[in-house]
Amino acid sequence: MTSGPLPEPAVSLYDIGTFDHPVGVAHRPGDSQVYVVEQPGRVVAVNDLSSESVLDITDLTESSGEQGLLGLALHPTADLAYVDFTDLDGNTVIAEFAIDPATGQFDRDSYREVLTVDQPYGNHNGGQLAFGPDQYLYIGLGDGGSGGDPERHALDLSSRLGKILRIDPVSSGDEPFTVPSDNPFVGDDGADPTIWAYGLRNPWRFSFDPDTGDLWIADVGQGDFEEIDHAVATDRRDAAKGTSFGWSAMEGFEPFNDDQSAEGAVLPLFVYDHTDGRCSVSGGAVARGDAVTTLQGWYVFGDYCTGQIWALDPTAPAGDPRVIEIAQLDALAAVASGPDGDLFVVSNAGTVARLIPG
Repeated sequence: MTSGPLPEPAVSLYDIGTFDHPVGVAHRPGDSQVYVVEQPGRVVAVNDLSSESVLDITDLTESSGEQGLLGLALHPTADLAYVDFTDLDGNTVIAEFAIDPATGQFDRDSYREVLTVDQPYGNHNGGQLAFGPDQYLYIGLGDGGSGGDPERHALDLSSRLGKILRIDPVSSGDEPFTVPSDNPFVGDDGADPTIWAYGLRNPWRFSFDPDTGDLWIADVGQGDFEEIDHAVATDRRDAAKGTSFGWSAMEGFEPFNDDQSAEGAVLPLFVYDHTDGRCSVSGGAVARGDAVTTLQGWYVFGDYCTGQIWALDPTAPAGDPRVIEIAQLDALAAVASGPDGDLFVVSNAGTVARLIPG
């Protein structure tokens, strides 16, 4: 890790366009375009000259509350795209589309379901997809919804809810995906082998630091606290492998459901409360691009209700977090890295902007 403290950044927002309830952005290695995820069911490719819809699945999903098209990841070595959406019954679907290498269009006819998860309630669907440094697909799922983890999914290793899953999503023979043999619970009696990390309430957005392989999770809290979890990688691999992040035994640093065990849980790196109208954390990525040199190394995240955007210094001493407010964007849904490691911020009200020097 870089020695600190990091220099204090100064940023401003450069709008790249207005979209229909955007919830995130993604990018492909070697591609200068930004792919904007619109909750009603479209993916829009944006560059300096134009924007174009490359996928429309509005007939497969319904945008309502925390449902709709929620996530996108582009395969690092193949012309394949993976999306996370809730179907018309409200259940989570991970689906694959082939990408035309000449036009960049996602081939709707190539639609293939990779994995589905039944959702008992309409909220806490997660939605984040990301390929890790190991080139496997990581999938974020909330605890199933309602409030307080009523069915106690998050710490239950037989359930995929309240977890981050890890799979190889490319089909193999008759199997729609493959479970990596080094997943932490492979062979454990009663455990779902796709699980990578657990004890999460709603890991709406998580990301890997492209330099270190560390995993950063912005886990949406219950009534009192929002949290940032940080899992350190070893040789850019295995961040958060087999880790419990404590929900619903814990909310932030505080006990929550006393019938759940917090034994072995990793506590958050940073927690904030709901004072002054704050309500829901929107992660989050480490800046590694050259656009804002003073932002390099900072983890950037924010709050949906207040629109405050903060930067967290990972070099600060343990137990003494250094967090500063750097920008503002109403209805902040996500902070994500794009081409060249530059950061983008997404407002569910419509705006997508790039962080530039301010």
